Amino acid sequence: MKARELIDRYNQGFRDFSDVDLSQENLSGLGLTAIDLTNADLREVNLSCSTLNEANLYNVNLNTAVLYRASLSDVNLCEANLNGASLIKADLHGARLERANLRDADLTGANLNAVSLVNADLAGANLSCVSLVGANLEGANLSEAFLKGANFDGAKLSGANLEGANLSGASFSEANLSQANLTAADLSRANLYGVNLSDALLCRADLSGANLSNANLNDANLQDADLNAAFLIDAQLGRARLDGANLSKSNCYKAYFQGAFLSRTNLNGANLNGTDFANASLQAVDDDRSPQISHLT
Repeated sequence: MKARELIDRYNQGFRDFSDVDLSQENLSGLGLTAIDLTNADLREVNLSCSTLNEANLYNVNLNTAVLYRASLSDVNLCEANLNGASLIKADLHGARLERANLRDADLTGANLNAVSLVNADLAGANLSCVSLVGANLEGANLSEAFLKGANFDGAKLSGANLEGANLSGASFSEANLSQANLTAADLSRANLYGVNLSDALLCRADLSGANLSNANLNDANLQDADLNAAFLIDAQLGRARLDGANLSKSNCYKAYFQGAFLSRTNLNGANLNGTDFANASLQAVDDDRSPQISHLT
């Protein structure tokens, strides 16, 4: 189908365009609210500045499509293929993208507030300065993604894979990252106030200068993580693994380290006033001769 035929039929009130082939067509600037493009082939299509609010794009193929500044609020993009697509400054608030393929997609500056990206694949995607407030990314793959300055406040990321992701300066205030994989992720200067990182993997993560005040890091694995100058005021680190971690110059005022493992942990210059180290270990966990810190203030 050509763009002209689609426009004519849409203007006549026709809405069901499922299974059509519109690959490489220019559909920029069009108003296509509530259109049904289920299973459609939209490879390399140009939808820049188009309006597709409340459209059904289930399982649509938008491989390398251009959706610059497109309006896609409340759209159904479940299982859609957006591999390599350009969604710069697109408005996707309230959209459903469960199990969607967004590998290497560019979503710079996009509005993804309250979207559902459950089990979506965003490996290598560019989400710098993206707003994901209240979004659901449970089980999503964000490995090696570029998320510098992104806003995840109140988002759900339990079980998400963020290994090697760039999250420098990102905000995760009150977000849920329980059991998330953040191995070798860059979280330097990130806002993690009140975040739930229980059981999370943070091995070799860069958390230097990050705000982890009131965060839940119980049972988290922070082996060899860099927490230099991080804020851990009132943070919960019960039974956390901090072997080889760098907490130099960190602010651990009234932090809770009960039962934590601190072998080779660097605490030089850290503020430990009011810190609770009851039953914490300074040696490897498998060493029965480990000296115990009963309390340190």
